[in-house]
Amino acid sequence: MSIENIKYYKDLNHNYLIIKDTEKETGSYQHKMITANKMKYFLSCKIRYVDEECHFYYEISSRQSLSGMFGRGPMDYRQIHRLFECMREALAELENYLLDSRCLVLQPEYIFGNPETEEYFFIYYPYYMKGGTEASYMPLAEFLVEKADHSQDEAAAIVYKIYEMAQDNEFILSAVWNLFTETVPEIREVEENVIDITEEADLTVMGSEGFPADGGEADIEERAPKQLIAAGILAFACMLSASGVFGLQYFFILSAEEMVMSITGGIVLTVMAAALFLYLIFNVCGQRRCRNRKKENAGVADLAEAVPVADWNLEPVSRKAMIPHKELMGAVCENKAAGMEKAEYGNTVFLEDAMCKTEHKLYGTNKGNKYHIDLEQLPCTIGKMAGSVDVVIKDSTISRIHARFTKQEEGICVTDMNSTNGTFKNGLRLEPNDTVLIEQGDELRFGRMTFCYR
Repeated sequence: MSIENIKYYKDLNHNYLIIKDTEKETGSYQHKMITANKMKYFLSCKIRYVDEECHFYYEISSRQSLSGMFGRGPMDYRQIHRLFECMREALAELENYLLDSRCLVLQPEYIFGNPETEEYFFIYYPYYMKGGTEASYMPLAEFLVEKADHSQDEAAAIVYKIYEMAQDNEFILSAVWNLFTETVPEIREVEENVIDITEEADLTVMGSEGFPADGGEADIEERAPKQLIAAGILAFACMLSASGVFGLQYFFILSAEEMVMSITGGIVLTVMAAALFLYLIFNVCGQRRCRNRKKENAGVADLAEAVPVADWNLEPVSRKAMIPHKELMGAVCENKAAGMEKAEYGNTVFLEDAMCKTEHKLYGTNKGNKYHIDLEQLPCTIGKMAGSVDVVIKDSTISRIHARFTKQEEGICVTDMNSTNGTFKNGLRLEPNDTVLIEQGDELRFGRMTFCYR
């Protein structure tokens, strides 16, 4: 069952999804429950009446729709499990407030999530069941079948079971959770086995004398400072004890046996002190080496971020294709001379439209913007959250999932993905989730990052 009369609106720093209904009912129990109570897994709702029409304002600031979050990549088993876990909590909240669970909107474009916390938030629309008797779960089931990671047996099996259950008119949403609880013991058993294996591996890393068995620098860096302080104190105590043992013969008259014992004890204490000092030197040097390597890696990472990946030329060059410097210069001179002889400066050659083909790229134009975004492979999503977008833009004014480019019949279009600082085309701001066509020469701005489409 679909919802009509939906639009998106931005008011200062807040984005809203607005549902308009012609119902004149005011002050109903459902209205009071969804506006007066703050339910964790539901979008905050405000109700306004304009010209005897009821408008439901659901705040969607800094959240992405389910279809937008997974427009780029598939959903694995863990993510599907997390979605229904939040859904189960939402049903429990409805039960606590005596609200009808059939009014829970479960269409993918109206389920909103936080990509970082992986929490999902739902819309409770009191008139969702108007004109019908049963809620339809097929849009969500079809979406899961399409977006699930079919390379995972667990994900594929669970979504097809959900799809079969959704086709039944007597389907109960809470019954889906039973499908996950059947696999939970197996997952826990695997996790426990993994923990046991890692604990055994940690025990084998250290050698018998406290030194890393493989000389690993990560173990050296993570060593507790208290351990190093204790080793230093013990080394100093051993050194003082050895000095005292050797000095006994100068203050006391010792027999031959006592002399041998004192010398042996002094040698043992000296060796222990030397070993502890070597231990300290080894760990301090190792920590310095790790810190230096981290600084080098950070410098390389900063350099990699400064140059977009799309601009890297990674094509290998074979040695056979390399031309010696003298031969290369000779060939260039010969070609240049031949071109000068054949040049016709008086005639103007007509440049065909095919040679002026659009590049389908966005070029950064403002200061500090060195990003070039290739739009040949669509859909393409931009934002600053690596792993959830196709092009990562490291800027504080860019949202985690900011905008998406898609190919439609009329050309390439850009959609604002409910971004905080907005998407602008030629200075005009797009409404949240609004889609517009872009043409060659258009200026696009995401936050403070400005691009020109060519």
